[in-house]
Amino acid sequence: MKEQPEPNVLPIPMDDRILTKCNRILNDSLERHSKVFVMRMDIHFPNDEMAQEKIKTFNQRLREKWKNAGYDPAYVAAREMGSKEGIHYHEAWFLNGQKTWKTYERFKEAEAVHQRVIGSEYDATGLIDYCDKGHRNGIMVKRDDPDPTNFQEAQRQVSYLAKKDQKENVRGKTFFSSRPKGRNKKENE
Repeated sequence: MKEQPEPNVLPIPMDDRILTKCNRILNDSLERHSKVFVMRMDIHFPNDEMAQEKIKTFNQRLREKWKNAGYDPAYVAAREMGSKEGIHYHEAWFLNGQKTWKTYERFKEAEAVHQRVIGSEYDATGLIDYCDKGHRNGIMVKRDDPDPTNFQEAQRQVSYLAKKDQKENVRGKTFFSSRPKGRNKKENE
């Protein structure tokens, strides 16, 4: 694999640990696939208690759905606490770009999984933010692309997960990810 350019991140205070993990999963995905489709979404829940209780189930079910579709999914997620939106999750998903490149369809699948996870007594409409206001979402990164623009744009997009703002008031784990293939749990920490 060719040498990748220096990380391109947002100009705000970042958690280096989270940034390193985001870059590791992007690079691991590029080692497995010649093209990786990178997309971001924000996940909200009807209340904070449900958010902490249901996020793992949501990620497991969505990952399983996309794995069965051949997308070989990997993800990184950051939990934050906002004064207006309460506990919410910023997520970046890394999918096999040979199998998918359609952001809208993936969002609709995520929304359907989210509805099943929170139950029919709640309406999931609007609880997944497509993260597409003012910028593109759904970036195709090619392993051997001589133009680093898409790689850098994907890094910039997922660097949002590493921002320090809104993480200081969150108790417990603020960051988690899927385990890259071939890595044991200890390596993934």
